[in-house]
Amino acid sequence: MKLLGASAILCGGKSTRMGFDKCRIKVKNRLLLDIIIEKLSQAFEEVILVTNDKGRLYNYKNVFVDEYKGCGPAGGIYTALLNSKSKYLFVMGCDMPLINLEYITFMKGLLNENKYDCILTQKGNWVEPLYAFYSIDMIPLFKRSLEEGRYKLFDIIGRGKYLVIEEKVARHFSQDLEMFSNLNCVSDLEILKNRFEV
Repeated sequence: MKLLGASAILCGGKSTRMGFDKCRIKVKNRLLLDIIIEKLSQAFEEVILVTNDKGRLYNYKNVFVDEYKGCGPAGGIYTALLNSKSKYLFVMGCDMPLINLEYITFMKGLLNENKYDCILTQKGNWVEPLYAFYSIDMIPLFKRSLEEGRYKLFDIIGRGKYLVIEEKVARHFSQDLEMFSNLNCVSDLEILKNRFEV
């Protein structure tokens, strides 16, 4: 059953640590990006892509270029919210291969019940801003912050009504919190080998 709402994949990173475009990562001769889109399409009516260069994703639909370039994830989320047809938007990076639809559904339920602007998850001393839901009501907050040159996501989120899910709650859905794994370096590609047997 699909969730009401939309999802966005941020594809605009420079991939300096990886050494090549993360959108070109393959799993068994399939692009990881295609696998992520396919998975999210099982749960959402809309999947949009945000990039700093539309030419990188010329063969995809629903691609939008950063409204503010060089602003990191904050700029990507702002662009995604501007182009979303839904009230709430689930946002993740193109380098997060282990999607947990059950947990995403749980998060969406909390949004519907409490009308938060943003819902994210604690992981150790960190909070995960790129496996999170954002409301289009945050568009003015993002716009003002970006125009002021303040790109830190937590500075923007902190000005809205947000909820941080405790880590112990998230572990009920994924004991090792693998859904938050991302691919930053070539060595991280071992995650794909262990999960997808490539």
